[in-house]
Amino acid sequence: MNIRRLTALLCAALLLPLAALAENTVEILPTAAPMPKLEQEEPASFYYGFEDLSARYRGEWEYQSPALTRGEITGIWEAEDRWENGERPEKSILNLTENVHVALIQLPEDQYEGENWFLLLPNRELTDEELLEVVDAYRQIGVELKEGMITWHNCMRGGQESLRSLRKEEQERYSSIGGMFIRSGIRPEKPLTAEVTDDGLGWVDLDEEDYSGMDRYFFYPARRLTDDELLQLYAVNNAEPAAEPNQLAEYEEKLRRELYFLMGMPFSAERDNEEYVQPAGSWDVYGDERMAYFASFREVGGKERTWRGVLDINTGKLISAAVDLDERYITLQSDIRMNPWGGDWERNAAGTVMELRSRKDGNTTIDTSQVWCEKRTNNLYGALSRVVMEDGAVYRVWSPYVLNEAACVYYNDAVSMACEDEYSIHSMAGIRGNE
Repeated sequence: MNIRRLTALLCAALLLPLAALAENTVEILPTAAPMPKLEQEEPASFYYGFEDLSARYRGEWEYQSPALTRGEITGIWEAEDRWENGERPEKSILNLTENVHVALIQLPEDQYEGENWFLLLPNRELTDEELLEVVDAYRQIGVELKEGMITWHNCMRGGQESLRSLRKEEQERYSSIGGMFIRSGIRPEKPLTAEVTDDGLGWVDLDEEDYSGMDRYFFYPARRLTDDELLQLYAVNNAEPAAEPNQLAEYEEKLRRELYFLMGMPFSAERDNEEYVQPAGSWDVYGDERMAYFASFREVGGKERTWRGVLDINTGKLISAAVDLDERYITLQSDIRMNPWGGDWERNAAGTVMELRSRKDGNTTIDTSQVWCEKRTNNLYGALSRVVMEDGAVYRVWSPYVLNEAACVYYNDAVSMACEDEYSIHSMAGIRGNE
């Protein structure tokens, strides 16, 4: 074959695919251009920095605002002079963590957005001795007091907010860990210390009178807390369970059965992680000292109903309970759609109780003479009807005017109802005695 002819054939073979590719090339028009990559905003629940509380304190009462008062500013300079002349306070408030009236807490600044100290002040004027304690504590860490250096970022006064709260995902992990603490016996390898400087996490126990009823202030660093730290926190905040895990499982089964028959709770309801064994009076039944198991449940799928129940652990019977059937009334405006003084409220209440107890009582009816409205004339938002059962147990059915139907139902057995009524009588007597 002719060399030139062979070369031409080879060139044609090589060029054919390229020509085909050229014919099938897709031209990107402006409307088909790649979309620009949008910046993804970090969800607030995953932001672990400190919240800006500056606006929160504008116009706040003087002894709830994170700063020294005018009188204290004058007194602090006098205390500085006293300290320079050799006077010292009787005690140090540096890193004080128990029965705190005034304290200066050292912080690891890499975990607290550059702050290395935090001042705790009471909801009253500082005494001359306390002003000297403040000066002395600052001198111990080599800090010179200057006007305007105390802000919400390094001070809490009189029982106000923490620099940050646990974020949603931390709360969810804390709840899950709490369930393991109670049911699985999991415990932290080492206890959490109140000292903040060792690991960035700690707390102080406050004098409640000086801090508007607040008894403890937690220091959460500006970072995500680990599972180990959340377990340590749970152990600090909660006493050891009063029952073994196998006992708790037995109590839960009995409580579920009671709520199934008396409060209409399905067996598929999911228990929240927190559960306790304490005297019934610790929950919502004043003066009732029966040992009780408490747990709460929520419906999975369908309606989002929630139940709370208190079980007598000795008899296996329900002491008190509540179910939220419809929470819409919380967000809806009040609107009277039925006569507040009519009898429909009582009839609706009786029907609601019959429906809740249908698994236990079948089609039995309720004696309507034992149904009446407690707060017919003086409640602007709804009717609270009392339904009395043959065994002395009482259902109270809350029907908001805006819904025309029951939203919440409360249950008390005869003993707890008597305790509650007695408490109400004494409370009213105390109110009238003070008038």
